[in-house]
Amino acid sequence: SPENVTMHQHYSFVKLPEPGFKTRELDPRIGYFGTSYFDYSSPINQPIEKKLIARHRLEKKYPGQAVSEPVRPIVYYLDSGVPEPIRSALFEGATWWNEAFEAAGFKNAFQVKMLPPDADPMDIRYNVVQWVRRSTRGWSYGSSIVDPRTGEILKGKVTLGSLRVRQDYLIAQGLTADFDSGKEQPHLVKMALDRLKQLSAHEIGHTLGLPHNYIASVASRASVMDYPHPTLKITEGKIDLSDAYAMGIGEFDKMAIRWGYEELPAGADEKAALNKITEE
Repeated sequence: SPENVTMHQHYSFVKLPEPGFKTRELDPRIGYFGTSYFDYSSPINQPIEKKLIARHRLEKKYPGQAVSEPVRPIVYYLDSGVPEPIRSALFEGATWWNEAFEAAGFKNAFQVKMLPPDADPMDIRYNVVQWVRRSTRGWSYGSSIVDPRTGEILKGKVTLGSLRVRQDYLIAQGLTADFDSGKEQPHLVKMALDRLKQLSAHEIGHTLGLPHNYIASVASRASVMDYPHPTLKITEGKIDLSDAYAMGIGEFDKMAIRWGYEELPAGADEKAALNKITEE
């Protein structure tokens, strides 16, 4: 009823992050969200505007090891109000990012847990994947609260609309459904849930600092940061949805997380090391 509206307003008074966060300059060849500021003391032959990437604070517990557990992992919390089987699909898609951080030299650095019952999803201490009930079309979002001085991501917030999975189900139904037999057609649900796995990974990717990658769908589905169309096959004269969406993190995503989060050895030439990853 439009006459009755409930509003919940949450205020966060947040202590500034501890010092020690290492900034990383933006390279326009590698897509990252970030922050910028003007440094008027810059030499004449250098840009006045300085650009830093947005990324979570992530440090190795054992810096000398090629692969190390982090001092503090990045933890994302899934809204406990998500119903099954959607909950499991979103949870699985979110965990794909751990593979990318392993490629960057971190063990168990990206974790997914259920949001505690007493936690407010607006609380800045929780990176949250939130499920929002919608009766009409609604977009999904991945955004971050970022320290404008450094680019450090303080909170990642993903908002997913409940209608999305029904839209994907209807697409699958329109392509392949048998409307006459009345039989159960689990492949329709499977395609819709596979798309949600992708969506979960995609929106979390934004909160890790990554923008869209719209070329991945024609490059062996190399990134979850694309808007993936379903890949359809013809099997025995019928549309086959079994491989509609790629499962797992993309090769581009691994490289992008390496570029943004890999901890370089002490004394290393950061610019040269990052340029090597860029060329790869």
